[in-house]
Amino acid sequence: MLAARQFYVIEAEKLVNILPHFMTKSAVWIGDIFSTLLPTYTFKHAPNLLGQEFEIIFFDARQTLHLDAFAIASGTLKAGGVLLFVVEHWENWEYQQDHDSLRWSGQPHSISTPRFRHWFKQQIHHHFPQCDQGLPQSVNPVSNHQHMATPSQQAIIDIIMQQQSELYFLTAKRGRGKSALAGMLSTQLYHQGASIYLTAPNKNAVNILQIFAQQPLSFIAPDVLALAIQQDTTQFAESWLFVDEAATIPLDLLQQFCTSFRHILFTTTIHSYEGTGRGFKLKFMQKIPRTFQSLELDIPLRWAENDPLEQFVEQSLLLNAEDQLIQPDYNAKQAITYRPMLTQQSSVQQLAHVYGLLCLAHYRTTPTDLRRLFDAPKQHYWLAETPHHIIGCLWATEEGGIQDKALIEHIVQGKRRPRGNLVPQLLAFQTLIPDYCQLKSLRISRIAIQPKWQQQGIGSMLIAQMAQAMQSTFDFLSVSFGYTAELFQFWQQCGFEPAYLSDHKEASSGSYNMVMLKGLSSKGKAICRSAQQYFQRNIALSFHPLAHQFIPPCIDWQFTAEDMQSLKNFADSHRTLSSALPAIRRLLQGYSQREKQHDFPLLFAYLSHKKTNQDKKSWLAQCRLEIKRAITQNLT
Repeated sequence: MLAARQFYVIEAEKLVNILPHFMTKSAVWIGDIFSTLLPTYTFKHAPNLLGQEFEIIFFDARQTLHLDAFAIASGTLKAGGVLLFVVEHWENWEYQQDHDSLRWSGQPHSISTPRFRHWFKQQIHHHFPQCDQGLPQSVNPVSNHQHMATPSQQAIIDIIMQQQSELYFLTAKRGRGKSALAGMLSTQLYHQGASIYLTAPNKNAVNILQIFAQQPLSFIAPDVLALAIQQDTTQFAESWLFVDEAATIPLDLLQQFCTSFRHILFTTTIHSYEGTGRGFKLKFMQKIPRTFQSLELDIPLRWAENDPLEQFVEQSLLLNAEDQLIQPDYNAKQAITYRPMLTQQSSVQQLAHVYGLLCLAHYRTTPTDLRRLFDAPKQHYWLAETPHHIIGCLWATEEGGIQDKALIEHIVQGKRRPRGNLVPQLLAFQTLIPDYCQLKSLRISRIAIQPKWQQQGIGSMLIAQMAQAMQSTFDFLSVSFGYTAELFQFWQQCGFEPAYLSDHKEASSGSYNMVMLKGLSSKGKAICRSAQQYFQRNIALSFHPLAHQFIPPCIDWQFTAEDMQSLKNFADSHRTLSSALPAIRRLLQGYSQREKQHDFPLLFAYLSHKKTNQDKKSWLAQCRLEIKRAITQNLT
């Protein structure tokens, strides 16, 4: 029987005496304050731990409680191993400043996070009552790397080997042996002559899979594989593809893979530090017109069943909130009430219901969102409820209201981009209008509706109810989302108008990012009209792939003072080529063909044929010089 994994809280002043006892080859330090005695992984580089195993883990929580890194670390600890949780003063730990809040609070400085830290500390004492009363007398770590498939693994391998489906989705919690299963499956397929490729967001994370495969698998990074498919869509037509941690790869890349491989095995973690694998599977399978089969591993292999550390991580991070959420059938006769939820006055159980609903609706919901839910300031939540269930949730964040005029000027010029205020900063920079930063706004971050209650107008009503309640406090509402025609139509029906469309697809969604606005106050309505006019005026002269969907009946070629300011910012390297392109086209419209070729040779070639130099950095610098010369000539 595998030994339970242990957890101890260690105050930093005791480290000098403790460290020498744990200087093993398999000890590691995780934290942003480096250890001089142990191999160190910063919180940012914690994903590189995946695919490895450790006997001893020191987790530095003196200044930062980084939940994503903590979840990763716990999944790499061997059975019988020890996790040492290092703090400064345990007695008042929940009231100390948490530097991790800089990532998610939207505040310019770190804040204390008493709500979540109190909950986390409570769970530590519940699962490990003696955690701060001493140290382990012995450490007996065990690696359970048997190279024979367990009965549950073999049953899944047998199903896949029949090759009756095109796609296979293998999900499991961490430590269940899905990587080992994939490795053993590859061996059997290899002996049948199959060609197999492997991709994953992190090459280090597939170490265990490679160990269990008796032959090396060809690894291709997801973006490189997508490029190879674009160059030749038929080269993988008879091959297998193994996609490890598929939920962390953009959906548009996964869709490309599905068009090119004969069979694909997607493996993903149900409770991942980057989101929920179940939610990913549901969303992804809706978009793929191929036969698929879902498979799941339940029994842990790397540690014992009912392991106390796994139970602690699951309960403290509410990883089971999605599974435990009751999903009632739709009932048109049930009354729905809409109300704001004050998180500081809500029980952990109620927060867990909201978090579970967010996980269900958005598979990239992570422990970082849980931290926001517990402790982030300037957050607003609205609920749609029946008498017995939460059936909808809207989450919005306060933005704007910046009073520092010098800071706003730097934001408009593109010289500063402080934390928070995502939409106001973006629009102030794009439109050169400082009012976006000065006015108060609410950015809708998430809307989540129970699956069986969708398409009933509940999301629209949540927005309308919040807008009505907030119109005397805020100037406008904003929303940022991965553009699809369906989502655009939804937000337009809710009274929002387009204000911005990104030049490049977002890695997370595989879509162009769109910002839409809805005015509340008179000032807010005026600036939203300006934003819409700016968007329609300039999208028509951009080279955006979706521009044709928004082009107005008449294109505005009039060169204005606004265009001149855009050109000045571009010439001074405070604006991208794509954002300045409409102003550049209006400027060149006033020149003859011969003058364009003489005064703007690079820009003329780009506008005529979208031709750039191979050395794009140097080419762009020369383009800026062409505009700077033109501005100087116009001013003189």
